[in-house]
Amino acid sequence: MSAVVCPTCHAPARRVALRTVKAMLKGAALRRLQPDGDFYFCASADCEVVYFASGQTFLVADVRERVFQKDAGSDAPVCYCFDWTRESLVAALLRGARPDEDIEEQVRERRCACDIRNPQGACCLGNVKAVLANARARS
Repeated sequence: MSAVVCPTCHAPARRVALRTVKAMLKGAALRRLQPDGDFYFCASADCEVVYFASGQTFLVADVRERVFQKDAGSDAPVCYCFDWTRESLVAALLRGARPDEDIEEQVRERRCACDIRNPQGACCLGNVKAVLANARARS
């Protein structure tokens, strides 16, 4: 079976639950949603498509949240459940804190709702760790 790719940028895409798409879409976009079929998330920073399915695409402007993968701003969300941004993660790291460990603890305690709150429909820990590793490499 071949990998699913974004119809606009042709980057590999990952399947995302319909409930995630429904939770993320603004009202006007939700009204256009045809809920049948599989939906996919495009993580390419250079592409405006966030979600797509057969014959449907939803763009950055169609979603309620800023999308980490598509927003390079320091105040862009990285962890949607516990309100960590790129800036707040780096600031915590500089203070000697371990925000990744805090988030892991919250996940262990089953407090996260990544499947609904995170536009990628999955846990943010990979993104959090990448931001922290990048910050460590620059310091």
